Amino acid sequence: EALAKQATLTEQIAQLTNSAPSIVRLGIPAYQWLNDDVHGVRRAHATFFPDGCGLGAMWDRETMFQVGQAIGQEARATHNSATHHGDRGEDPRENGVGITMYSPNMNLVRDPRWGRAQGVYTEDPVLGSELTAQFVRGAQGTGPTDEEPRYLQVAACCKHYAAYDLETIPVDRHHFSATVDSRNMWETYLPVFEACVDFAKVAHIMCSYNAINGVPTCGDPKLLNGILRDQWKWPGFVVSDYDAWAQIYETHNYCPNMTCAAAVGLNAGMDQEGGGTKAIAQLQAAIDSHMTTEEDVTTAFKR
Repeated sequence: EALAKQATLTEQIAQLTNSAPSIVRLGIPAYQWLNDDVHGVRRAHATFFPDGCGLGAMWDRETMFQVGQAIGQEARATHNSATHHGDRGEDPRENGVGITMYSPNMNLVRDPRWGRAQGVYTEDPVLGSELTAQFVRGAQGTGPTDEEPRYLQVAACCKHYAAYDLETIPVDRHHFSATVDSRNMWETYLPVFEACVDFAKVAHIMCSYNAINGVPTCGDPKLLNGILRDQWKWPGFVVSDYDAWAQIYETHNYCPNMTCAAAVGLNAGMDQEGGGTKAIAQLQAAIDSHMTTEEDVTTAFKR
């Protein structure tokens, strides 16, 4: 709250991306939010665990908690060591130095043609929910059943939200719109995310490349502010998959221009642009055009 009062609107907007720049006058260092620590910290020294399907095949909550715990501890140790030596991972190539992990990948395998099926746990929403929750609690430093910790060990990220399980068949993921009825959404695709939010208390969630019933997930107010925040009372922040915020305009053609896409994403509940800055670069123009507000920017900045 105090930082938001001191930072200018331009400074706040600049922070809403993976490669967040420093705010020198406020003593805020640059930080790289992108760390793909999915089944191990993405550095050469780290322990690598089996890929998602191997972890899912264990059917073992306790071991999954221990896997998350080990990855979280190694991520924190890596970050502490790097910052001690003056390296805060500002370079995007230093993927794996930070303490914001883009894991777990807990989408369900609903189509065997998906090229990344080996990266996720299961096709079953119940098993997926149980394993995801334990991984997140282990990584973030929470006990298997305890309340959230006083301090986060790392900030985990449940991805990709939602109804996302394809690469290029029947159409590429950047243009795909999943047709999902209400029952299938709530019984199949949302339980893993609800467990991640409600029981595991995950720090952030990544919205996916696809649209659902014609609405891009990163620009869907019912999916982001509606379900995550209003229904589930989740206080965390939402990051887009790489350039998915910009793709509200670029691939889904949901908006006529990038200024509109910037406003649609922010108004829906987006907080951080994964990838580049094409969307957030238009937030000032969106404010000037009365498509969104400074208050919405500040809300995303504080999250």
